[in-house]
Amino acid sequence: MTSKQFTIAPERKSPPDALEGAITWQQALSSSPDAAIWLLAPRELWTMAGRATMAAAGIDEVGDEECRSTWVEICGQAVAAVASGITADIGREVTAGKGAEQDNAPGGTEWTVFSIRTHDGEVFRLRAAWSDDVEALYERALVPDPAPPPADISISKTLDILLDVALPVSVSFGRTALQIREVLKLNTGSIVELNRLVSEPVDVVVNDCVIARGEVVVVDGNYGVRITHLASREDRLRSGMREATSRLGSRS
Repeated sequence: MTSKQFTIAPERKSPPDALEGAITWQQALSSSPDAAIWLLAPRELWTMAGRATMAAAGIDEVGDEECRSTWVEICGQAVAAVASGITADIGREVTAGKGAEQDNAPGGTEWTVFSIRTHDGEVFRLRAAWSDDVEALYERALVPDPAPPPADISISKTLDILLDVALPVSVSFGRTALQIREVLKLNTGSIVELNRLVSEPVDVVVNDCVIARGEVVVVDGNYGVRITHLASREDRLRSGMREATSRLGSRS
């Protein structure tokens, strides 16, 4: 978002508290009602991040309110990325839920301090904490699930031919329903609100079948999707074979 490079690493010793004007952000996770992550940013961090982000967008004059709202957006995207990492670690989908700024840090919270270093050598510090329910996700992941019985999947001998057939892949950011009168009113600049939060994963669709979910990334100036959750191999195979069979039938 800032077009700048940063290095982030945990610190062994906590720095002295200098948290006047800090922003405490709390964001829920979908794994349980009490699963949450907190981010505590000193004023110098959220103002730097806000100004750097707005400068990357070509806006040089930025006030505190713009910096604050930009930092809130950064927090939402950061926790969504953490949720994607948890999903990959434990093999169970976890998404970022509703977030909100808090007046005070939760009492008794054990903070982990991260140093954020810019390419110019400036150092900023971010405090992060998470509820016991988040730690429990990893504890449960250490207990192996019983192995499922082998699936009886019959694969056609023509599979080698079908594997070379190209399939159209689309990404769904969300859906909505509009009345005809609302559609007729649409023009350049109109905004259509979808049924999905900005922090939620997007759907990867093949042949009208959702085969995966992931987070939007930018690769060499192009949009891409980093896969965080896959449908079962059987579902993906059936979806691909249906589309391939349809294409082969249309060519004959």
